[in-house]
Amino acid sequence: MDYQTYKMLSNEYHRKFAVYNKFKIAFLKKYFRYFHRLEVIGRENIPEGPAILAPNHPGGMELDIFAVSYCTHESREPVTLIVDDWHFINHAWGRWYVGSGLPLSVPGGISHEYTDPYLKEGGENYPGLVCIFPEGNVPLFRDRHTVFEYFPGVVRLALNYKVPVLPVALINFAEACPVVKLFKKDNKPDDILCLPFAFPLKLKMEIGEPLYLNEYYDKPLNKAEEFWIANEVIRPAHIKLRRKHHRVDVKPVERKMTVPA
Repeated sequence: MDYQTYKMLSNEYHRKFAVYNKFKIAFLKKYFRYFHRLEVIGRENIPEGPAILAPNHPGGMELDIFAVSYCTHESREPVTLIVDDWHFINHAWGRWYVGSGLPLSVPGGISHEYTDPYLKEGGENYPGLVCIFPEGNVPLFRDRHTVFEYFPGVVRLALNYKVPVLPVALINFAEACPVVKLFKKDNKPDDILCLPFAFPLKLKMEIGEPLYLNEYYDKPLNKAEEFWIANEVIRPAHIKLRRKHHRVDVKPVERKMTVPA
């Protein structure tokens, strides 16, 4: 789908669902404040300019997407990259439940025409905050403390727009709504089965200091080098944040990685 078609469909959706989404967002903000007593740490690390948020992807019921979208910043609403099959343009679940985000093609990657309005100077939503889950899939409850390998999409975004990456640790989300089964799919993120409700556990979101990848700007990097930056620069900062709150099991990276020249 080209961007102009997407924009037309998106505008039509937001027009039709404006009242519904307004009440939904107001409810979610109170839900996180009172039911989960969400504590947000590190808001001062969010720069005034555009940035990329890189959180873990824990638990079910999209609590992570909702918390990042509506509780990260008091006046700026981050937009999350969501697999296009489940995006509100293409799926009833996305339309009625999530109702936000930018479509992400898997396989195929990130289309810059969707992120340009948020991260490119002069864009209609600039300066924006774009959220991407570098690990991709949601883990099973038993793997809730495991940090899996990072994919290079987060690096490509940061280098293309020359913006910082902020690691974000989402704590207790997996315990609040455990994922009990994964349904494997070829070349697609797994489908998940989670509990149809959330426990009233206290949640935390810690936003780390921005990572500036200046030394890699304007360098012709191959995929192995992008994997290295994702897993040897960005992932360790995220691991450090999570270790402040619970034990962390680090899964070895199996992809080929090369230190950028």
